[in-house]
Amino acid sequence: MRVAKRRAQKALAILKDLGLLDRELKPRREGDLVLLPLLRDPSDQELEFLRQEVGDIEISEADFPVREKPRSLLDLLSTSLPPDALEKAPRSFDIIGDIAVVELEPEVWPYASAIGSAIMALHKRVRLVLAKKGPISGDFRLRGLSPIAGSGPTETTHREHGCFFRLDVARVYFSPRLSYEHARVASQAHDGELVVDMFAGVGPFPILMAKQKALMAYAVDLNPVAFHYLTLNVVLNRVRGKVIPLLADARSLAEGGLHGLADRVLMNLPERAHEFLEAACTILRPEGGTIHFYTFAGGSSPELEAIERLREGVRRAGRSVRRILLVRKVRAVAPFRWQIVVDAEVV
Repeated sequence: MRVAKRRAQKALAILKDLGLLDRELKPRREGDLVLLPLLRDPSDQELEFLRQEVGDIEISEADFPVREKPRSLLDLLSTSLPPDALEKAPRSFDIIGDIAVVELEPEVWPYASAIGSAIMALHKRVRLVLAKKGPISGDFRLRGLSPIAGSGPTETTHREHGCFFRLDVARVYFSPRLSYEHARVASQAHDGELVVDMFAGVGPFPILMAKQKALMAYAVDLNPVAFHYLTLNVVLNRVRGKVIPLLADARSLAEGGLHGLADRVLMNLPERAHEFLEAACTILRPEGGTIHFYTFAGGSSPELEAIERLREGVRRAGRSVRRILLVRKVRAVAPFRWQIVVDAEVV
């Protein structure tokens, strides 16, 4: 993919999120353009999204130098873990700012320190490695985290799509794996809209929207710590007056200050979003609008399960789904179980 040099870093980040970038080849310069190697041809939807985000691009054939492969985490661990533990060692982990978060199987907990040290050796900017302890739970979507390497506080600053998010990984929910979703949903918004994010966390959805579009967003969250960082991030990203943080249960605002105001409602609380669909429909304008609904689903047809869950909640609110705009698997959360997003036009 050929893209203007000034847009190359943003294009690179999006291609990574879409799983399009061929990491085994090196990008190269061609005058004022940068050539980025792709694994496959982008779909029509992906091309449209890329053009919205980075402007003019061209897809064509080119030769690229092969990138020298860095040592993998398993390579580094092969000298410190016995073979049976190496089979259970993590293949991936999340990096949030300068903190890495990894999930460990019970069999490899005795080697947690070695795994943490290997992650830090692989990623020099990581200063602290935390291991997950137990599933996400509670109204604030938190899980226990245990330090296994490095030092320092659990507060960090994460950069994404040109925005900065200050957060404490131990006290608020944030997933870097939703980076593509943040950008995708932001690209769907229009100038002049009023957006309500019912579960805003530290603000990745509404802040990116407000940076890109001339709109207003109400960002609601029940966690006082998340609200603190949300307010801080609004200032940090210079969107004061465009993103209004609210510390509240979104349902309490549906019949109050947000009743009938929104053109677009975001519902990224996959464990329980279906419980809030009636409130979301109340927040939408009387003439209707768009809902971005996130849920967990499994089985042979998880997308159909998610659509039906949305339709049922909308029916309970006395409204109807006029059109399904998109349904897709966001990420796997367990064997044969996925986080699904459904974008729908509701009237």
